[in-house]
Amino acid sequence: MNVLFIHEVDWLNKVVFEIHNLAEILSLRNHNVYAIDYEDSWKRNGGFDWGNLKTKDFPGVSRALPGSSVYLRHPGFIKIPVLSRVSAAFTHYFEIRKTLKEKKIDVIMLYSVPTNGLQTLYLAKKTGVPVVFRSIDILHRLVRNPILSIITRWLEKRVYKRADAILAITPNHARYVISMGADEKKVKLLPLPIDTTLFHPGVDCTEVSRKWRFGEKERIVVFIGTLFEFSGLDTFLRSFPAVLKKVSDAKLLIVGDGPQRKKLESIIKELRLEKQVTITGFQPYNTMPQYISLATVCINTFTDNERNRDIFPGKIIQYIACGKAAVVTPLLGITCLIPDESKGLVYASTPDEMATKVADLLASDERRRQLEQAGLDYVRQVHDQQKIGEQLDAELQRVVNENAARAALKTSN
Repeated sequence: MNVLFIHEVDWLNKVVFEIHNLAEILSLRNHNVYAIDYEDSWKRNGGFDWGNLKTKDFPGVSRALPGSSVYLRHPGFIKIPVLSRVSAAFTHYFEIRKTLKEKKIDVIMLYSVPTNGLQTLYLAKKTGVPVVFRSIDILHRLVRNPILSIITRWLEKRVYKRADAILAITPNHARYVISMGADEKKVKLLPLPIDTTLFHPGVDCTEVSRKWRFGEKERIVVFIGTLFEFSGLDTFLRSFPAVLKKVSDAKLLIVGDGPQRKKLESIIKELRLEKQVTITGFQPYNTMPQYISLATVCINTFTDNERNRDIFPGKIIQYIACGKAAVVTPLLGITCLIPDESKGLVYASTPDEMATKVADLLASDERRRQLEQAGLDYVRQVHDQQKIGEQLDAELQRVVNENAARAALKTSN
């Protein structure tokens, strides 16, 4: 099959996440995979850089899985706030139209709504190509501007109603798209994939341990991810001294970067935790298993609010795939898929509870081993990328076949 992925984030510079995995899984399954993206975090390079409307092609892109190949097209846009999205809406329309025809696309995997969702559905219907929407977020809640959030919600409803199929990341996302007008019969669950050949127990972490000067007997708490304001690390840092009181050799390793970093560094300095807390900045994707393997315990401290409540952070699957127990905030997006602590996770609702449960796990080898084995069993059963790849391949082929059958019936009539 010729499969086109359409998103509105920067494919090349966004941290590796599931769109890369799914696209590259299909590539390794001998499909021709194309992608159209949008440089969502654009910056002007000098006073004369106003952008342009030309498309840049990047053949042979591989970010998550060695040996994969995705043909990326990056439509141009004008680098002026607001006008950037408006201009991208036009350039995406023409680039999608061109790609559908030129690459003889059989099926589209659509992730986005505001920038190119309706254009995709219109052009797909016009050319007879089915569209599968991938639901990984409640999109309008990610838009901070209230007016734009309302518009995005309106657009979501139209996209969900018109898609040929919807693959939801969790049961909660499935319920959401149905509540927004999607046909329940068209909605199926496809969990996050994880590459268990990359993320697995026993990865050699000697190099990164030496790089950041950790001792062999230190008990390390690891957080991985972009440092957004909702990370919850600011409040966890203020509770971390309580962990140190119970486990004096504990260390906190924060692997990532982002807008919250300066605030976190200020708190670290204020609490005099410079020797106990390390922030590494962004690190290469292929080193993530090494950093996770450094951990005695992993954490996800995201604050539970309306914007975050329904997300399912991929880092959680990476943690437990590497055989690490994790203490996490009980976001609805997580608990609807993993409802209890039988699959490698321990839930903590407040920073103080997070600190208590982290300290308890650091001190209890037996409890950690139980959680680690439970997490590994769960990942292998539900999230292994080979199984997810087979499910996705079969679902896309089903959609293509049904679309062809409808077209044949229409022609015969």
